[in-house]
Amino acid sequence: MRTGIRHLLDAFAADAPGRAAPTGPVERRGGPIPVGGVLRRLACPAGLLVGDAASAVSPLTAGGLDPCLRMSELAAAVAAGYVRTGDQRMLSRYDGHALRSRFRGRLLLRRVFAGIRSPAAAEAAVTLLRGRAGRALAARILFGDGSFPVVNPQLVDQAIDRSGQ
Repeated sequence: MRTGIRHLLDAFAADAPGRAAPTGPVERRGGPIPVGGVLRRLACPAGLLVGDAASAVSPLTAGGLDPCLRMSELAAAVAAGYVRTGDQRMLSRYDGHALRSRFRGRLLLRRVFAGIRSPAAAEAAVTLLRGRAGRALAARILFGDGSFPVVNPQLVDQAIDRSGQ
């Protein structure tokens, strides 16, 4: 793979049967996955961020699929409304501020662990998390039903209503 994987994929796609040529410009972007809770700005006229791209991922648990699925209904409703109406105010319904509130526990836990500087303190913190109470706390914050914000069904309904459905 001296020319890189992108070149190999492009060469493979060019020979794939039934593949139509792009009808417009093709743009590719890439970069690191942001972490630290859902980004505040998730939508603009050029596109919406969902899942890992929206920073709805846990580097500890590698949990990006569940948040993506939870966000996708609202993202789809907002995108459909925007495409139907062309009203940029529609995009404000897909707001990271509303989703960030449920990350308080996760962000607090991250700050606590980021503040640990000595190996002895780190060992003590891990020992606490291995206990019954620590496991329950970590499970609730990292894996429980409240570990990622549930998208408010009213926001989806409002987005659909505003789009004229």
